[in-house]
Amino acid sequence: MPSPPSAHEHLPAGTRLVLLESPFQRPGTQVTVIWPEQRVRRVVLALPVEKDDGRKYGHSLAEIGRLPAHLRDGTVFAAPTFSESPWLVNHAIRADCQQEDHLVRVVVPTVLALLGGQARPPVHLLGFSKGGFAALNLLTRHPGLFAVASVWDASLLSDRPPHPQLVDVAGNTARLDEYDVRQNLRRHAQVLHGARRIALGGIGTLEADWTAGRQRLEALGIPHDAYRDAPADHRWDTAWLAPALQHLLALEADFLPDPSARQE
Repeated sequence: MPSPPSAHEHLPAGTRLVLLESPFQRPGTQVTVIWPEQRVRRVVLALPVEKDDGRKYGHSLAEIGRLPAHLRDGTVFAAPTFSESPWLVNHAIRADCQQEDHLVRVVVPTVLALLGGQARPPVHLLGFSKGGFAALNLLTRHPGLFAVASVWDASLLSDRPPHPQLVDVAGNTARLDEYDVRQNLRRHAQVLHGARRIALGGIGTLEADWTAGRQRLEALGIPHDAYRDAPADHRWDTAWLAPALQHLLALEADFLPDPSARQE
């Protein structure tokens, strides 16, 4: 059974910690889950920006817990950890640094298993900075598993060299190319043409990435929401989370208008 988190974390009631055994990461990864009081209607993965359980950029679930109730009702929020900087790529060689596989093959099934016999709800992606980069990559690479992605201040959408952390967790240039988010939007544009599934928020620190991302989505004909909210610090913060979740719910309503039409 999931265990309650430490009392000092000040997380919402209904929060549980699940320790994971994964062949794709070093020992010690976990996923922390906020469970709603209402019927579960969706799962939102809050993608991290730090390895392990780092808090330099705040705590995703603590900030989510401060949001108005109408933005949280019916939503399971899940925050996984990773043993290396979480760009959510599979290392070219290392078996214990397969981040994409860990999320798709361990984290998501673990969270969905907590539903018991309930119908499978849609699974959405939420993130900023490298978490935004990861969310867009995951949506393009797994469009049947993930429904929509709402990102803010997403990284590496503008034309600049890969971050050294990304180089380390990818392992070689071929693997870097496989996870180039700009190229993946182009490679998988066709599957994203049918409905709006991306919300691209800004502006925080990475304004050039927001501008380049909006231009790329428009050039590829990928339906999306691009919005400029009030500036916020480059960290987990209700200032950007509130509009990001509002857009996520709007995308869900358009993409899955019939709540009973859930993927098995």
